[in-house]
Amino acid sequence: MQLSTFTKVPSVPREQNYNDFPVTVRVKAPEMTVHLLAPVDIVAVIDVSESMGWDISRLNVVKKAMAKVIENLGAAGAENRLSIVAFNHEVTVATALAEMTERGKKSASKTVDELQPDGGTSFSVALEKAKQILDGREAKDRLAFIIFLSDGSDNFFYKEQVPKAYPIHTFGISNDHSATTLKAMARLSSGSYTSITDEDLDKITEELDQLSDKLSSIVGVDMSINLKSLHPGVSLSRIGPSEAHDGSKSEIGDDKQTATIFVGCVSSGKESEFTVYLNVPEGQGNGTEGAMDVLMVGGSYKQSWDQKLITLDESVVTVKRPSLTSSCKELDLIEERVKYWSKVKLDLSEMSDKAEAEAGVIKVSGGNGEESNCQCQVLQALREASMEGINKAMHHDIYTATMLAIMLRHCGCGGKTTPAITTENVPSMPAQPTKAV
Repeated sequence: MQLSTFTKVPSVPREQNYNDFPVTVRVKAPEMTVHLLAPVDIVAVIDVSESMGWDISRLNVVKKAMAKVIENLGAAGAENRLSIVAFNHEVTVATALAEMTERGKKSASKTVDELQPDGGTSFSVALEKAKQILDGREAKDRLAFIIFLSDGSDNFFYKEQVPKAYPIHTFGISNDHSATTLKAMARLSSGSYTSITDEDLDKITEELDQLSDKLSSIVGVDMSINLKSLHPGVSLSRIGPSEAHDGSKSEIGDDKQTATIFVGCVSSGKESEFTVYLNVPEGQGNGTEGAMDVLMVGGSYKQSWDQKLITLDESVVTVKRPSLTSSCKELDLIEERVKYWSKVKLDLSEMSDKAEAEAGVIKVSGGNGEESNCQCQVLQALREASMEGINKAMHHDIYTATMLAIMLRHCGCGGKTTPAITTENVPSMPAQPTKAV
């Protein structure tokens, strides 16, 4: 398991504070062969109330999606087991957990294909049955999950009825499902919630395909990331959830100095990112370059196949704290170049004015108006060509100075030239369109 950190803000001036300083924490699981994956037990709880037969038959769409679940769980070498629980106002079908061998897959497919919509809706009876099936297993060390699919609501269902021992991955089908209840189920059990609207019913196949593939390829369980402030003035303000891991939770300590991200299960080859926001105070760091150590990041997880606890190496997030005074010195590079080119342009303008004035004298004294007028036109063209050339050189020079100043600031050099930073390190200026003279 790889745990890494990075931030897009490399430095904060020591004279300033930074609220909500973002630090990205990334966790990625290695790719594992199917033989090293832990087998899972899944109970698929399917709503077969009367409304599931409405529209283009929501139940038929679910049946098609369940075919992908059965296929994924029956992958070669896997010993995954599946139970089907169908419900309306009562449990209508409940099969025992069966390994997804060829025989098991055919039996599960037949059970799903024969489901018919009828009756009302009761979430509690269905979840209670799913819990009984998982509680009754002899091998309770196997990973276990509940997939819950419904298009309705249950006004008599309460959060106390949620079996928190097993993550529940809920799917709200149609625009009429009870999103509040299904979200609560997922949140209380560290599961997930997916909404499938009437306009996108076919998406449930893709969503269930991805979920079942994820659940059947778990390599780490009880994954947690530990965060600790390394500076007395640095506090943790909030933690942004991972879009790729909506079953995670996070807790920040009362002192705002520590926090834990409960990632839960991590699947083979999958990656999750969390954004940790810090409040960084004014002040200088304790490193040789004024760097401030702001956050310690570590973690642990259990290998899914043998429950062995693995502790991840800790890493330190460091922020450079340059002085605003040195930052101003970096701007001097740009100011010097602007002054230089302003003087060059002024000198050119004075030289051109003098040449054109002399051409005017020749016109009066020589009496040849046509020849003098031609000479003035040549001088004007030379002025424009010279000014265009100077503008191009000026733009390139100032661009180079700006890029060099940025590099100096990021490296904390305070505007001092070092052998490692030269104009050769500066990216080329984008080509400017030429102007015809």
